[in-house]
Amino acid sequence: MGRIKPPKKIGPAQKIARALLSGVLQLFFWVMNTLRFKNQLEIERPCVMAVYHDELMPLIHYFRNEDVTAIASQNHFGYSIAKVMERYGYEVALGSRSRGGMDAFFQLLKAARKGKTIAFAVDGSRGPRHEMKQGAVILARKAKLPLYLIRASYSGWRIEKSWDKSKFPKPFAEVSFNYERFPMEDYADESDIEVILAAAQKRLSALQTDDYGSH
Repeated sequence: MGRIKPPKKIGPAQKIARALLSGVLQLFFWVMNTLRFKNQLEIERPCVMAVYHDELMPLIHYFRNEDVTAIASQNHFGYSIAKVMERYGYEVALGSRSRGGMDAFFQLLKAARKGKTIAFAVDGSRGPRHEMKQGAVILARKAKLPLYLIRASYSGWRIEKSWDKSKFPKPFAEVSFNYERFPMEDYADESDIEVILAAAQKRLSALQTDDYGSH
């Protein structure tokens, strides 16, 4: 996939904003070094991991330097977080529904077929919040990889004005994972993707976290 390229046509103010944003994100990633994981993710590798966008931060830290591929929005925020993720050993495809999404999906599919594990924020990049989209299910089916549904519970601060109400972990927070392997094998290859998606959405929502200390 190679190194990610910055968004085109950026001015001096945008460069400064992007640098500041990368610095803030780097600080949050440093804070995550203090996280304490109460349980481990016992999952098959490679696989596709489906997680909600606002619960992604601890998962990113958990799989640092483990050759995982992810997707980020093709905008300045997405580019900033992707650059930080690269420092932690991730390969990142840039794209979203409105821009570069198909190209990013094929980058993920190529990586999956090469044996990479894929981390997929299933309600990104603009929501609606906690509404699962087709990408992770289609990717798992096409790459013939197991699909894991993952939720994370931890004490943190929420950004209430963001579309996903992003939750950043507090220093030394304890993190618990609730997860399960979605039974893709129960569905024939010709099964309607919407039927599979509805079942996966229901099971992911059922992995309800206690959401303690969310503010």
